[in-house]
Amino acid sequence: MGKPYRTIQEYVLGTLRAEILQGIYTAGTRLRQEEVARRLGVSTTPVREAFRDLRAEGLVAIDPNKGVEVRGLTADDVSEIYELRMMLEPVLAARACLRVSTAQLDAAQASHDAMSGAAPSPEQWALLNEEFHQHMMQCEAHTRLFEVVRGLSLLARPYVALSMYVQPDIMASNNDEHAQLLRAWRTRAAATVHEQTRVHLLNTRNAIVACVDRSACALAA
Repeated sequence: MGKPYRTIQEYVLGTLRAEILQGIYTAGTRLRQEEVARRLGVSTTPVREAFRDLRAEGLVAIDPNKGVEVRGLTADDVSEIYELRMMLEPVLAARACLRVSTAQLDAAQASHDAMSGAAPSPEQWALLNEEFHQHMMQCEAHTRLFEVVRGLSLLARPYVALSMYVQPDIMASNNDEHAQLLRAWRTRAAATVHEQTRVHLLNTRNAIVACVDRSACALAA
């Protein structure tokens, strides 16, 4: 395994996700469980689990008759996801910043430090990005709003990773915005947290849409 994955399933999932995002598997490609298992040197069980997770992320569709088929990432999809996030996530963040513990903020700081450290891969950065936001809003985990926002974040993950493959310098600008968010959270400034979260999501959406369009043009060339 080329990366320090904790489980075989994570290895299979990470490998397939990267291959889809890099255009190795284009939209409409059929993925066969036995072929993937043989190529990666694993049993079919982790491949089946990885297919399930890829479907949850919106990267594949699973049909009882057609099997597993790679989906295309579109600008319309990412725009819809981020429009919903921009309506809901700032509200959740403003509530959470008043209840978040020091330990949760310190955990978010650790994720931020890892993102800003020794050149994480796009996939690793996307996972750390998700962890960063989850740590800060974990105090609202008992609410329906948290679950909805968490689901939208999961749907956004492949788009975030794709944007890092296409334009790696996006990581730096996002890291700067995360540092600003952390400062606002530590002061419990709810109105500032609300606005910074909205602007952060807007900037991220615009960057990802540009990258999705660029990637689609490159694959079509």
